[in-house]
Amino acid sequence: MQPILWHDQPSQLQHLLLYLSCVLVLPLPWALWQYLRTRTTQYTLTPDRLIMSTGILHRQQDEVELYRVKDYSVATPWLYRGLGIANIYLLTSDKTHPELELHGIRNAGRVKELIRTQVELLRTQKGVREID
Repeated sequence: MQPILWHDQPSQLQHLLLYLSCVLVLPLPWALWQYLRTRTTQYTLTPDRLIMSTGILHRQQDEVELYRVKDYSVATPWLYRGLGIANIYLLTSDKTHPELELHGIRNAGRVKELIRTQVELLRTQKGVREID
């Protein structure tokens, strides 16, 4: 069993405008579906993998080896700024997940640095070098 370095779920605050608009315009079932979709998404960082679990009725678990991560970025849309959340984008050499998006992450800068540190550590341990 791998030790867990970080485990979290996306923040529901990313859907604040959707929830507010449901009161005025949109149907409540759509807002409930978005709530459940966000609630059932989990991100887990181990020393060598990023594991993403998603799905309400059908659960899917995807893993990316950290040494395959090539680039990182953090984006904070205008609504997220005041809420203390952001999105983390990872560019990888993984065939099934060349681009990963972690939405609504609290302390995104710290989480990105944690991922980056583990990527560099693994690349050094495995002797992996990026060739473009």
